[in-house]
Amino acid sequence: MSAVVIVGASHAGVQAAASLRQFGWEGGIILLSAETDHPYHRPPLSKAYLARQKDDEQLLLRAPDFYRSQGIDLCLGEPALAIDPQARQVTTAARCIGYDKLILATGSKARTLHLPGHDAEGIHTLRSIANARALRTALEKARNIVIIGGGFIGLEVAATAAAAGKSVSLLEAQSRLLSRALPATLGEFLARQHGERGVDIRFQAMPERYDVAEGQIIGVILRDGTRLPADLVLVGIGGIADTALTDPLGLKVQAGGIAVDAHARTNLPDVYAVGDVAAFQNICAPDPMRLESVQNAVDQAKAAAAHIAGGHAPLTATPWFWTDQYDMKIQMAGLSRPGVVDIMRGTPGDGGFSIAQMAEDRLVALYSVNRAADHMASRRLIASGQRLDPARVADIETPLMKTVAGVS
Repeated sequence: MSAVVIVGASHAGVQAAASLRQFGWEGGIILLSAETDHPYHRPPLSKAYLARQKDDEQLLLRAPDFYRSQGIDLCLGEPALAIDPQARQVTTAARCIGYDKLILATGSKARTLHLPGHDAEGIHTLRSIANARALRTALEKARNIVIIGGGFIGLEVAATAAAAGKSVSLLEAQSRLLSRALPATLGEFLARQHGERGVDIRFQAMPERYDVAEGQIIGVILRDGTRLPADLVLVGIGGIADTALTDPLGLKVQAGGIAVDAHARTNLPDVYAVGDVAAFQNICAPDPMRLESVQNAVDQAKAAAAHIAGGHAPLTATPWFWTDQYDMKIQMAGLSRPGVVDIMRGTPGDGGFSIAQMAEDRLVALYSVNRAADHMASRRLIASGQRLDPARVADIETPLMKTVAGVS
């Protein structure tokens, strides 16, 4: 029987398996997972799971019975150790598995910071549920927390820790938060929101070394000599594609990931790559890129599954993202570019607001805070490329879908 082997069982891998069945694939599906936990949602790890508002069962991507009912052979705790594209085989510790099609969904791994003292107890990263369990236990006991990195993971953990009454310091190397991901106005708004809740954000701050006593972290020393007390440190400085398994295979790489086309095909016959590990030409971007988002993982997995099952559904979706911090749901659609004009809908700090980025009267990207309707409309408008009336876009009382030029 023909078989698809999927290496990696996070959002992209599980979606690929489910979509293969949905699109009519009748052959075998083998889903290899290095983790012993059933596949789970990752976004809540830094928020609801860390705050014990969700438990392990509530994080499951699919109920365990789903895999059996769909004829998906989910192999927990069985990581792929080697791949032979010529022999069409994947090797694990227990066996060699032949494949007709191979899907690589190895994801990304946390960047590390090898400062003096980096091997001390109390220094954490956050990528997996095992990381989250360790961080959650440590957070309950900690008083002084230092977060290195002001990206989405760092800010989400800062919000969770501050809400739990912890003393939180956050170190950001740049002069503002999320300078590559958000408009300056929104980055500054987020900094104020965290500051008002007691988070000590230090911009252009670089750690020099860890202060360690008897193997335990007790502080962080900055390059300017400042010492911040810490009994817990989170290193949240982004992720890199996990290509350790695939580096020897001769795969084409670009933008830090495995190069794929709109069907998620690599340069090797019958080998696909999806999710965080894949780099592709997004319709909203001028150059190939990796997108670390659930939406991209799901859509890319669907495109690969459709192609394997004999269909044609190339990836053309508008990218979108979200982050939850305190009582704020921040949603983003599209991708920014040089030369855009920012149009504010509403006032920061006065309920929800959105920032629309326009180019030639077309919506390129939209960033919203507690404005879900704006977000949903923006995804349609970015995809359609319709011209909008900038004056109407600026009027928060006008529904975004009614800002199309010439539409009353």
